[in-house]
Amino acid sequence: MEKTTKVIIAGAGPTGLALACQLLRYGIDLIILDKNESTTYLSKAMVVHARTLEIFDEMGLADKAVAEGQIAQQFTILSHGKTQGQMKIGAFGKGLSPFPFALILEQSKTEQLLAKHLSELGTNVQWKSEIVRFDNTGDGVTVFYKDGQGNEQVIKGDYLVGCDGAASPVRHQIGLTFEGDTQERTFFVADVKMESPLTEDKDAWFVMIEKGFVLFFPMAGEKHYRVIGSVPEDLAKRGKATFADIATDLISQAEIPLEFPEEYWFSTYRVHSRMVESFSKGRCFIAGDAAHIHTPAGGQGMNTGIQDAYNLGWKLAFVLQGKANARLLDTYDEERRTNAVNLLKTTDRMFDILAGTSWLTNIFRLYLFPKLIKFATETPFINKRIFPTLSQIGISYPDSPLTIESSLGKTEAGDRMPWFMINGESIYDKLMEPAYKLLYFGNENVAEVTSSVPLSKLSFSEIPDPFESHSDFYIVLRPDNYIAYIGKDLTKVEKALKLM
Repeated sequence: MEKTTKVIIAGAGPTGLALACQLLRYGIDLIILDKNESTTYLSKAMVVHARTLEIFDEMGLADKAVAEGQIAQQFTILSHGKTQGQMKIGAFGKGLSPFPFALILEQSKTEQLLAKHLSELGTNVQWKSEIVRFDNTGDGVTVFYKDGQGNEQVIKGDYLVGCDGAASPVRHQIGLTFEGDTQERTFFVADVKMESPLTEDKDAWFVMIEKGFVLFFPMAGEKHYRVIGSVPEDLAKRGKATFADIATDLISQAEIPLEFPEEYWFSTYRVHSRMVESFSKGRCFIAGDAAHIHTPAGGQGMNTGIQDAYNLGWKLAFVLQGKANARLLDTYDEERRTNAVNLLKTTDRMFDILAGTSWLTNIFRLYLFPKLIKFATETPFINKRIFPTLSQIGISYPDSPLTIESSLGKTEAGDRMPWFMINGESIYDKLMEPAYKLLYFGNENVAEVTSSVPLSKLSFSEIPDPFESHSDFYIVLRPDNYIAYIGKDLTKVEKALKLM
């Protein structure tokens, strides 16, 4: 018997789970399929950034995530066995976000958090369900998949979203290319118990070595650390390097007391930097690693996938509910592909500095980079430029068809709504509703405007700092709290609400 739904999601990793949670905020019926038996048990991605926590907060999950993880307080940078600098990052983005830090929370816990929330909303992942093929037609998508018993099932939906990883079967079937390159070097990741005098502070360490780096992240549990680095070239050439082999070289190069009495998990991998030429085709979309993969610099991968889901979720919902025409869905590709291009450039540059093997890169990494990082993190002016990039709060859509060019002070249309306290409360606490919002800052009340979409209206007499004492102006916010218009022109306010 053929089942029907609105949205079929392929893949229940962080991106697929986040998309399902977003769609349920809007009351959209969905089915989420995954070939695995459950959420991952591996730690994988380690960092949850501020923008992701802001998104989680709208679902009531941010406090739970913070309770499950550890706020990264300090990065200690070492080379030649000596501390070269310490980055104080526990409140790195103070005044820029309600979550001015990076949260160390392994992917397994992030997935469990989202899957549990999904279940509490009345929807469960259909595990051990592998898509065999699908028909992408003009009026919907028909998916054929095998369930846990090996029986073929059929489901028809309005849209299919491939959140099914870097090897994405959905991407392959709809024929999207995945252009890019692969790093020649081999890297490793290990979860271990570690004995060292430096474990007492529970810092994250950034150890510079010849022709590479090693990162140490504290994890839940006594002396439990995630270790990431490059496999020494001679070991990589021999193939099948073990962590014991790497540890011997690592201890020698790091020049600090290190012991690894227990090894919980170890894997080697090649670093890829690739993306698709389009995030959609017909009634099929792709998101997360299915659409873009990049170097691990800055811990951007999982967070970017969750933001893909956040961007696509409200647009699918508005189209399915008849609040917008299908043209709105084109803006998903236009906005998120532009972001992916910029992200790949940034992470590639960062990774070249950290993992480069030339003599010039070695000198820079070992002697100059630690001092630059220390200076940057101790300088508030620079902080305010670094944190938005790393935390992803600085992502903006100024060239989107949904944005009307406008600005007020340093705030521009296309930006994420800046965070600030107003009347003693977080502005974000007033912006939780998944709808368009019209905000008025001034001494009068918000004006009546003509809008075909449901509109939440809020008036504020207090003028916060981001608007530099300007008054009597409007902000049109999209459901994802990006600014569609900011200014005093009511005609443009109404235009911003009709761009869908």
